[in-house]
Amino acid sequence: MSSQVKVKGKNGRIYVYEVESFWNKEKKKPDSHRKCIGHIDERTGEIVPNRPRAKNGNGLCQSKPESQITVTGSGSFSIVDKAARETGLMDCLKKVFPNHWPYIMTCCEFLASTGDPLYLIDRWSAHNETYLPNGLISQRVSELLQCLTLSKQQEFFRTWIAHNESKEYFALDITSVSSYSEFISMVKYGYNRDHEPLPQINLLMITGQKSKLPIYFMPLDGKIKDVKALKSVLENQTMITPKMLSLIMDKGFFSLYNLEALYKDHFHFALGVPFTSKIAKEAVEKYRDTIESHYNVVSVAGDEVYGVTELQKWEGHRLYLHIYFDSDKAAGEKKAFNHKLHTTYQALCNDEKVNDEKFVETYFTIKETKVRGRKVLYNDAAIESHLKNRVGWFVMASNFIKDKTEALTIYREKDCVEKSFDDLKNQMDMKRLRVHSEETMNGRIFIQFLTLILVVWIRQKLSEVKWSNKYSYQEIMNEIGELKKISVEGKRKNLTLQTTSLQNQIMELFGL
Repeated sequence: MSSQVKVKGKNGRIYVYEVESFWNKEKKKPDSHRKCIGHIDERTGEIVPNRPRAKNGNGLCQSKPESQITVTGSGSFSIVDKAARETGLMDCLKKVFPNHWPYIMTCCEFLASTGDPLYLIDRWSAHNETYLPNGLISQRVSELLQCLTLSKQQEFFRTWIAHNESKEYFALDITSVSSYSEFISMVKYGYNRDHEPLPQINLLMITGQKSKLPIYFMPLDGKIKDVKALKSVLENQTMITPKMLSLIMDKGFFSLYNLEALYKDHFHFALGVPFTSKIAKEAVEKYRDTIESHYNVVSVAGDEVYGVTELQKWEGHRLYLHIYFDSDKAAGEKKAFNHKLHTTYQALCNDEKVNDEKFVETYFTIKETKVRGRKVLYNDAAIESHLKNRVGWFVMASNFIKDKTEALTIYREKDCVEKSFDDLKNQMDMKRLRVHSEETMNGRIFIQFLTLILVVWIRQKLSEVKWSNKYSYQEIMNEIGELKKISVEGKRKNLTLQTTSLQNQIMELFGL
């Protein structure tokens, strides 16, 4: 393996040596050959190669043309390429996009490495190793996004889902992505999960709970709520089939219509049940006085709660209803609820604006009279009902998970999709959509989805050795991004600048 070392000469000039390590059989120990290849230019900091000299016909020395030296960043390419091959993403892209995959992977490498907007890719690709020898400019990116049509994306999803088809569970969730564009039909005002007063699109995603890898996404109208978003998945039977997925969803997706549709289409599911549902209300009422028993203790990852399971018949179908009560969580929720009651009461008495209008309507009565003015009263019945029937309780419905411990474990692991959304928005520049046409939007989100696969795989490797406790994802990518490869014209072997201890550890972790 060749490397480079820098040595300061007596004249103050810093010389660069190429060092080739080998095993010396005669001495029976490691040894090395060292050859000076140039010196460091004090002004530019770049390597100035030695001028090779050869004898002419008269026996005199003459100079040969200088060899061209190219220095490029190679670390991020190595990790991203490893992730693409290990996950199978590279094979799927080559199969579906035989002509465009190098452009797609270069965009993904840029986003996974920097998290910067794609319009900044020009300068970055000129100084880093990519899948394109001549780099990529932002104009080509715009053309690429329009080439990633929905039909080609669907072809990719079929290939990717088939590659990831297994017996694991899959979490489904939805998030909102804000946009300033007025020319995209899906961009609408709706419930914004980031609490921003901007129009948005909704993005539905399905993620493997064990692999943590995203396997499917679907952009939706900004007005669509969770409960209606599930309908879009169930109707897309050519892409998502019951054989492929066992869906784990939170209570935002619950409705009697969805429950019926899940049974009708033969999906396996585990679904949180909201307390607005008769099913949850009756379950809590039935077990309120008996659930806190040592017979009902459920332990998940060191956390103990009380739980019972009841087999019911729903519209002729078998339904396992899992009811849980967490006394510690109940104490915290009760304290937070009482605090909100108190602060809201004070604000109403002072005639101040309260943003949570539904909370006010549910738990307060306000009377206005000309003589006595404003009078604010607590709705004691509603408050008591909330404390008795909601605080600390959780109800889940499933048609295939019988065991209450297994059901709670699986449900709690569904945060993998929420973590993917967090990466999508904060790590990969997708808190805002900086596009102004439907075609470009679809291509942009698709590139983000592919990048997310790579980012999740890299994070998983970091988590395996608990590096995520010491370093952020971006710190690792910045560190390995400093790894430089030196190409000298006329030489087969590339040279690598001296690496830091952390860079060596990263390379060892990823098998580079």
